[in-house]
Amino acid sequence: MKVAMIGAGLMGAPMAEKLLEREYDVLVYNRTKSKAEYLVERGADICDSAADAVKQSEIIVVMLSDYYAICETLFKEKIDYSSKKVFQMSTISPGENLILSERISKLGGEFIEAPVLGSIKQVQERELFVLVGSTEKQFEENELFLKAFGDKIIHVGKIGKASALKLALNHLIASITNSFSLSLGYVLENKINVETFMEILRESALYAPTFDKKLDNMLNRDFDNPNFPLKHLLKDVNLISDEFTKSGLFTAQLDGVRETIKKGLQLKNADKDYSSLYNAVHPKKK
Repeated sequence: MKVAMIGAGLMGAPMAEKLLEREYDVLVYNRTKSKAEYLVERGADICDSAADAVKQSEIIVVMLSDYYAICETLFKEKIDYSSKKVFQMSTISPGENLILSERISKLGGEFIEAPVLGSIKQVQERELFVLVGSTEKQFEENELFLKAFGDKIIHVGKIGKASALKLALNHLIASITNSFSLSLGYVLENKINVETFMEILRESALYAPTFDKKLDNMLNRDFDNPNFPLKHLLKDVNLISDEFTKSGLFTAQLDGVRETIKKGLQLKNADKDYSSLYNAVHPKKK
């Protein structure tokens, strides 16, 4: 079976590798072609356009940065989606997924919402959570395909529900990282032993595994080789704020997180790991 991988960035490229491991014929389209060329050695074919990749494939997997990029890639050229399945796995809003579903359906295709929770390591180890927005029938028919990316394939509900749940989870990524950065910065400024702080934290109900995962990055201010760039976290927080506000929630806390991330971008951390927001929370002394 031929699968088109649309987007070969930090997540899309290793996802293409997982599909190759399952012996799918994988055609890759990436706007920056050079970033996808190493996949040829793994057995993929590189296409010059999304239209070319889609035309040759039965299944299309979309992993792009935002809604605008998805629309530009999937609809700028005239593409026939007849009898093709489109798995939209990027993080966008519920409303945006509903619009994409309508557009793909009008062009003859089948649309399945399937955002993922996890990052590069989880892709490589096939440990992603895949959140599915679809009919029950679609879920049953496509669960096996999605297991290329992990065993935790969860049917959340109809289209829109999976992306809503993804935004709820991504809110915790932003908020927890920001909160831990503040506490760690305060501990350091008061010359308290960091290991004492961590020992107590690990044994408490306050602990989250991400604290240890990001601790060394923050202590060493080493945010290269990102799992998830800070600029993409800002995109998600903007989406989250809009969607939470629409739901009638009080979102003042998100305003502070957003300003912290913006400060991080001003400090030239846009393409660094999202934990680099620590540089904004706890500025390096000159």
